[in-house]
Amino acid sequence: MGHKARVWLRRIAPWVGVWAAGVLPAAWHSASAAPTGDPVYIAFDDAYSIRTNTAPLAIERGIRAAMEEINARGGVLAGRPLRLLTSDNQGVSARARDNYLEHAARPDVVAVFGGKFSPVIVETVPAAQKAQVPLVSVWGSADQITEHGLRPSYTFRLSLKDSWGVDALLQRTRQAHKAQRLCVVLPNTAWGRSGHAVINARAAPLGLSVVATRWYNWGEKAFAEVVDACYAAAAQAMVLVANEVEAALILKEIAQRPAAERLPVVSHWGVTGGVIHELAGEALEKVDLQVIQTFTFVGNERPRARQLAQWLLREGGHASPKDIASPVGSAHGYDMTHLVARAVDQARSTRGEAVRQALERLAPFDGAVRRYAPAFTPERHDALGPQQVLFVRVERTGALVPLR
Repeated sequence: MGHKARVWLRRIAPWVGVWAAGVLPAAWHSASAAPTGDPVYIAFDDAYSIRTNTAPLAIERGIRAAMEEINARGGVLAGRPLRLLTSDNQGVSARARDNYLEHAARPDVVAVFGGKFSPVIVETVPAAQKAQVPLVSVWGSADQITEHGLRPSYTFRLSLKDSWGVDALLQRTRQAHKAQRLCVVLPNTAWGRSGHAVINARAAPLGLSVVATRWYNWGEKAFAEVVDACYAAAAQAMVLVANEVEAALILKEIAQRPAAERLPVVSHWGVTGGVIHELAGEALEKVDLQVIQTFTFVGNERPRARQLAQWLLREGGHASPKDIASPVGSAHGYDMTHLVARAVDQARSTRGEAVRQALERLAPFDGAVRRYAPAFTPERHDALGPQQVLFVRVERTGALVPLR
């Protein structure tokens, strides 16, 4: 079966069902009968076909978990079920834009969620402004996703944002490693440039000196020269903006150094959107790698976080919450699906303009990640902030263990 056929089957396949007793709270078991009206759609576009990428499935599962809960209560608009449409952009900006436009043109699509790669979302912003169907980032962090100066804005984000996320990387480097001389490694993309702008603005005020900056292109295979440049500049730590493939190669280069000389690495979260533990192998045990996150299931007592964890443990067959892959993706997708559903009910419509206006004026909502009070305003289309920042260590099994 060809790629187009697989995508088409995925899009038309109906998806309903209420999870088994014991997972949903009692109040949801007494909900109305399953909704039977015409479906209302949320679409999700991400790089499914990149084999090392765990973010798409994590986000999709979070969306589906929320849809089960919403549909168990009767759906939206007094009896219409929520359905999910998915598409594969292969990490290509032009394909992501085309996928967005195809989804947005379909009746009753109320939002299109974008996944792991900031550059493809940034390139889709003009299309979203024209089509007027909300484009929502539930992973991408580049500032340009929501800071583009276009009004009214049809882009929203429930995710980390580089203006405060990369600032947290710098602060963590200083606090955890007492480092003052930094080597910065970034991709030559909108994501890398977004991070670089924050580093340029914030390093000096934090008492940090960037002694080496190295750019790389996605798909590069050799990083010895990049790592050598960090050592030649007498850097004390590396601030890394990377996804799992390039990060693994960099960690392996550092791991080859004598133990006393290995640079500690404080990394953006692209590495936890993929199988970094499989790619880096024993280098994870040799290099001090700390990764930023906005959410963890480990020790999380929020009711919706616990409910979502139960669902994901059954869905993925995991033994422990710390084993859930790409947890921020699941939590962000879950919360954002609930917020969109509430916006649709508040708008009493599936029209993009009405849904956008409702998203900007939602009542408070207690999600898995935080209490949103409110999630967005007409002036602020970012739902999270620095208060959600935490750091994790990646174990050889792939488990993400929160750090103090």
